[in-house]
Amino acid sequence: MRDVELANSLAKAGLRYLGPADASAPLMPPCLAFLADSVETDGQEWAVSVESDEPDLQEKVDHGWYLLSADQRLFPMDSPEFLIAVGDREAVPAEPLSWARVALTGHSDIAGAGAEAWVTGRGAGHIDFAMLSLDGTVVVRGVEGREWTDCVLLKDPHRLPAMRELGTRMAAAPETPQDTREALQRWLRHTAADWPMSEVPAT
Repeated sequence: MRDVELANSLAKAGLRYLGPADASAPLMPPCLAFLADSVETDGQEWAVSVESDEPDLQEKVDHGWYLLSADQRLFPMDSPEFLIAVGDREAVPAEPLSWARVALTGHSDIAGAGAEAWVTGRGAGHIDFAMLSLDGTVVVRGVEGREWTDCVLLKDPHRLPAMRELGTRMAAAPETPQDTREALQRWLRHTAADWPMSEVPAT
């Protein structure tokens, strides 16, 4: 997705595009962040859930996402900037996922216009996104289920054994693209000091 098109789509979600994140930064790769709602956390997660058939689903999801993200520091209130995963995972061939830096511009419309523009979902009311704090310590996964639409937040995901194990397996899998493998290895190495028992894959 070209920058102008991406900026216009993000603007519909109430997000100002600030440019791509540094691809060499040791951040959790987007492909792993999209799995944040499916790993065992032993209760170490925060979430807001709205029934998927609620008539005011979009408003409730947007409100819940904002309160959760602000309270748990996805972004600081005085400078509401964070990263959002961009790239179409369902395209054929799939677009490479990357992090884009964005800033809130007032009222967000994550579940409505943003999802309709396919930057925070798969159509209005159908969220599907991954977000990361600038320092990589907070990840938020938004996903629509059969009965519930959830925004799941994890703090310090690099300290969760299940997340590190999943990242390690992905980095070792032969079907993982080389650039994704290298990004996973960077993240695992950079965060190894906080998880000394982890196995960091060799380059």
